[in-house]
Amino acid sequence: MTKQEIQALCAVALESFKDVLPPERFRDAHDWVHRYGEWGLAMEHVIDWIGDLDLPVDQAQFDAIEHVMAAMGWAESSRMKWLRGYFASLRSGNSREGESA
Repeated sequence: MTKQEIQALCAVALESFKDVLPPERFRDAHDWVHRYGEWGLAMEHVIDWIGDLDLPVDQAQFDAIEHVMAAMGWAESSRMKWLRGYFASLRSGNSREGESA
């Protein structure tokens, strides 16, 4: 995969969080991806912010991050492992809420 393709995947993953991340954090990550070419840094921070701010993550957002992390060779990074657990707990919580309704 080329650098441009990885950057495009990062841009897609980041864009999926535009309405979820606080605007200043989105701008920072956007600059890292588009201005500085620091895609990995951007994705690591997005994952950290998801946890720090207890942000919701839907299936498409998770898939986008998982895809870009795999493209960068970071599919088994500690952050990605954490995100998988976090996403699984969100899904199990959501399914329990649906059962009680």
